[in-house]
Amino acid sequence: MWKFLLLLFFFPVTAHALWPLSWEFNNEKRYLGSFISYKKQDNNTRLVISPLLFSYDSVDGGVYNYLYPLGKITKDKSFFVPFYMSKGDEENNDSSFIFLFRGKSPKGSYFGFFPFFGKLYDRFGRDEMGFFMWPLYSYTEKDGSTKHNILWPFFSVYSGNTEGFKAWPLAGYREQKGVRKTGFFLWPFFAKDDKNLDTDDPIRALYAIPFYLRSENDSKTRTAHYIMFPFYAHTQNPDREKWDILWPFFSFTKGKETEGYSVFPLIYNERKEKDKMFGFLWPFGYHELEYYAGEERFVRKRVLLVNRYIEDEEGIFYNVWPFFEVRKKGGVTKTSVLSPVPLRALDADKIIKPLFSLYERIESEDKISANILYGLLASENDGEDYRTRLAFLIECKSEKGKFSFEFLSGLFGMDSEKIKIFYIPFSRKNPEEISSKTE
Repeated sequence: MWKFLLLLFFFPVTAHALWPLSWEFNNEKRYLGSFISYKKQDNNTRLVISPLLFSYDSVDGGVYNYLYPLGKITKDKSFFVPFYMSKGDEENNDSSFIFLFRGKSPKGSYFGFFPFFGKLYDRFGRDEMGFFMWPLYSYTEKDGSTKHNILWPFFSVYSGNTEGFKAWPLAGYREQKGVRKTGFFLWPFFAKDDKNLDTDDPIRALYAIPFYLRSENDSKTRTAHYIMFPFYAHTQNPDREKWDILWPFFSFTKGKETEGYSVFPLIYNERKEKDKMFGFLWPFGYHELEYYAGEERFVRKRVLLVNRYIEDEEGIFYNVWPFFEVRKKGGVTKTSVLSPVPLRALDADKIIKPLFSLYERIESEDKISANILYGLLASENDGEDYRTRLAFLIECKSEKGKFSFEFLSGLFGMDSEKIKIFYIPFSRKNPEEISSKTE
């Protein structure tokens, strides 16, 4: 007898919705309200356990998130901030665990234990790097130039394609013959930088902060002058000219297809060709950006910093924090209420937001699905058939023009052909009707 009662208790979980333990929303199985979800569509599988900030998606060879956003595992990269990171393939890879690191590049393998010793190849924009008892000694190599550091950042010596020295912040000098020549004295107050010397139009800069700063090319088509910065600044190029007075408070811009002004933080307005930017009361007021990629138009608007309206390659997104947000993409509109986490990232939408969404609505071209209070009240409607359910208490549905309802997750129910008592269906037709149909 007890086996029958046990089966009777667990049967609704697998065969019918027994909210909040098990229910279904928009072809997605959910458990414990919306805390756990599972969906399998075509060849893709997705599992989300929101209280653990965990998700798995079989797309792209498998993607795992754990303690989101700190940890992630993909086919090419994995990390757990701030302790662990690994990326690359068998021929070119890099991994680290706290202060230990190792990797491989076309130049060879490397290993290190920061700050005691280590070497790296093709990392951080350098051909080679190494250190011993950092910051006591370190070196970097790039494009035939080598920089040796003693007690970084105070003393450096350059060799190879570049010659020079640095005794920071007192003085320093560096020259890559025929390419670039720089120097400083009492950094950051006095400095000089001549670059692009191997071209027909070098750029020469002189800094005497805050009294005077100048940067210009020999043809004078690109210039920048600063006097008693931030009191006055003037920059120009072939397309644009700009003045700043008491930066960042007052600025004016003009050009061939550019014009604008700014009275910070009250208002700013700028146009460049078809792109437009406007706002007032930065950063908590209103900001609008309209820009084009080819002929495609994109829009970004922001109110009170966290309320946004966005049109871009990812679709349409807008929210009123913390009350609701709406996403539109590929003919599907998704609405969520509440939305206290103003993140647009897809992983955040799958993992974090189910913990807070009291109302969800997903509308596609052929179906509308909605639920309230983590599935307490749920409905689906495709224009011909519909289904409405209140927790595990009652469910009403219409399929192919036939209406039916169930109580207590199918414990009792009735439609036009049968009646269910303790999950057992009984025909509503008398034996004469059944025998006449079979004949």
